[in-house]
Amino acid sequence: MDNKFLRDKKNYVCLGTWSLGGHSSKNKSYKKLSKKNIYRILDEALEKNIKFFDTAPVYGQSEKYLGEFIKNFRENVVIASKIGCIDYKKKQNFSKKSVTDQFEKILKNFKTDYIDIIQLYNPNPNDKNILKAIEVLEKFKLNKKINTIGVTLSKPEDYLILREKYKFKFVQSNFNILDHRLISNKVLRKIKQDNAKIYARTVLNFGIFTEFFLNRKTYIFDKSDHRYNWDFQQIERWKSHAKMIKNLLKDDIENIAYRFVNSFDINGIIIGATKKEHISKLFSKKNFIKLKNSELNQIFKIYKYYSQEKLRKPKFII
Repeated sequence: MDNKFLRDKKNYVCLGTWSLGGHSSKNKSYKKLSKKNIYRILDEALEKNIKFFDTAPVYGQSEKYLGEFIKNFRENVVIASKIGCIDYKKKQNFSKKSVTDQFEKILKNFKTDYIDIIQLYNPNPNDKNILKAIEVLEKFKLNKKINTIGVTLSKPEDYLILREKYKFKFVQSNFNILDHRLISNKVLRKIKQDNAKIYARTVLNFGIFTEFFLNRKTYIFDKSDHRYNWDFQQIERWKSHAKMIKNLLKDDIENIAYRFVNSFDINGIIIGATKKEHISKLFSKKNFIKLKNSELNQIFKIYKYYSQEKLRKPKFII
């Protein structure tokens, strides 16, 4: 992979594979999917010309499934994985040995000799091991085992500190109709100043900003679903404010959510899927039409009201 790939608008959509990894004690994602359904989703991604995939060792078996799927056309796709987290219940580990072990396991899972993008997984900006981790990754990069070093952000504002430690070329951040921290704290502006590529995740907020979810009268998540542990009052807040936005803009919430993110200067979006229809629905042309300023202002007003209340955080953050 080179920068030309990320500059190509055809690569605007990246498929996140957290939902494809299955359930284990170390990994909670969504409902358990059969291997047959996982490959149906991956086939649909290729059918829609998605050639960019994001994963992590902590995403269950996703690396192995994806590695098996792409083995005959590895050179035609871009793989982004992560180091630093191997178990959501354990503290992150960016020590030299841990980073080396994690990266070598990623190569083994994919049965490949290089990874296009390796990201530090939601690092605490004050973690003293960050520079040690980067030192290890730079050596792998020098040996052409890594093309690009990036970072995923636990909080968008973490970038303001992390950028002083290293010039990351690829950044992931949460960004959606009810999470404006990427733009509220001028983080996006700094990322663009640094000539880094920025991809937005949680565009549909873990499936909550969907017509299916907003129309449900009750929601009971399976114990294998990471949302099972979420605070229901927070879910209701998301749901009620998303409905306000939907009623004001008079459109499906998915369409509004995609158009909102696509209205800003980002390089792409990372989507998840538990069925192939989730991918095909994204590629409706109207999802890529920017919102009008008047529509954005309506969303900003609701977000201002929403953000005055304290966020009740879920236990698992991707």
